[in-house]
Amino acid sequence: MAEISKKNPQILKIKGPIKEGGGESILEIRSNSMVEMEIPCSEILVIIERRIQRTILHGGEGDDLTDQGAESAIYYIEAYIGVDAYTTIMGLFRGGQPTIEEPFEGGDKKVAFKSITYSAADRLLKLKLIEDII
Repeated sequence: MAEISKKNPQILKIKGPIKEGGGESILEIRSNSMVEMEIPCSEILVIIERRIQRTILHGGEGDDLTDQGAESAIYYIEAYIGVDAYTTIMGLFRGGQPTIEEPFEGGDKKVAFKSITYSAADRLLKLKLIEDII
């Protein structure tokens, strides 16, 4: 019988230093210059790749593939949020190195913002976060 997971892969927990933003959102807890948010998401997609080195052998057959053992993860997040929460996320974007709670496996992961897209009409937020090495 499969064990039922207690993780909630529809919630993104993110925290980090914040640069001054707009008004406080009901999704956030502020302490000094740090913020923690729980963002209810409509989609969290993770793509994990391993680093592979390929050596092409001239004059021989085929090539050599070497697994370097390192993994790299990219998180694509979609959520419907208000302008106040968006302003807080922009403060995180400009404030420094955030961490997220890995939504599927747990544990903290240091991430960097790759891109942010926000539609005011739809209130749709799209984030692209890249895992950084801790």
